[in-house]
Amino acid sequence: MGHRIAIIGSGATAHAAAATFSLQGNSVALADLPQYGDALGSVMDRGGILLRGNGLVGFAKPDLVTTDVPSATRDADAVIISVVAGRHEEIARAIAGTLSAGQVVAIAPGNAGSLIFDRALKAKASGAIIGEIQGNLFPCRLTGPAEVLAGGGLRKKRFAAYPAKRTPDAIRSLDGILELEAARHVFEVALNSPNVIIHLISAALNASKIEDMGEDFSLFIHGLTPGVLRAVDAAWLEWRAVMDALGYWQMDSPAEYLRLVADRGARPELDVFRSLKGPDSLRHRYVSEDAPCGVSLLVSLAKAAGVEVPLTMAALTLFSVINGVDYYAQGRTLENFGLAGRSPSEIDRLLIDGAD
Repeated sequence: MGHRIAIIGSGATAHAAAATFSLQGNSVALADLPQYGDALGSVMDRGGILLRGNGLVGFAKPDLVTTDVPSATRDADAVIISVVAGRHEEIARAIAGTLSAGQVVAIAPGNAGSLIFDRALKAKASGAIIGEIQGNLFPCRLTGPAEVLAGGGLRKKRFAAYPAKRTPDAIRSLDGILELEAARHVFEVALNSPNVIIHLISAALNASKIEDMGEDFSLFIHGLTPGVLRAVDAAWLEWRAVMDALGYWQMDSPAEYLRLVADRGARPELDVFRSLKGPDSLRHRYVSEDAPCGVSLLVSLAKAAGVEVPLTMAALTLFSVINGVDYYAQGRTLENFGLAGRSPSEIDRLLIDGAD
């Protein structure tokens, strides 16, 4: 018998997750707030979701599609949050009071959102476990109403609860739903995402092309020039220096995979991934999400560790100027998490054991 899984969101990842878990034989509820109900209405009208691409494919029929978020989360074995980071707080408020002891809320991608959820839910503590998943569940795009294209299927991911002392309990609860291994804590999870390295740098170096082509632009077809790949290599080295200084686990360099993608005459199985469109503007989530989240957190931790990251900082500054937004000031930084002035070892302790 399958699990009861609530997917909160209405974008591409939420569609792909709802379809995948439904096709696996689970009881799935797909939900979002009423103001995001148009996409869910398309799922209701069509009677399900068409999932195409690499990995599991087919026409999936979630058991419940609703704009009543509490009805979806109540009694679910797992609640998977698949919304952009800027919506974490409103979703946390929406599910406050609906969670029960031992229930797991897994944010994908996490972007250190566990701290946002913990703060929003603290007044209505329920014993639920809040945690996050390394990177996104799928590389995917919506290709039409109730239709999603996935560049790959579910893979083993790192996971951490906040506080991390609850990680083993969460992983046991999610067994059979997601294949997970424990990370040190949520900052290690948040930073081990290729998006932190790739998105801002590649968007900056393709800025004029993105503005010119708009919805026709695809980074994986039009944007992976030799110069862009060299810049990704340099950004990777800055990222690695910060991770080394902090003693964090490190994923493999994403640049090598991008080189395979850029060689369009090789590896035809990557053609689905290559076909994924975006970013279509300089305010796309490649910027509006990754600049204030992963990249700002990386810069913040680099400062705490005494590591220089000039290329990463330049990309962050450039987009702050282009969009008229001080992404670092508004970002998920040690300052804004109330952790400024703490040493890396103190930050580790707080993320593992919980706040003072």
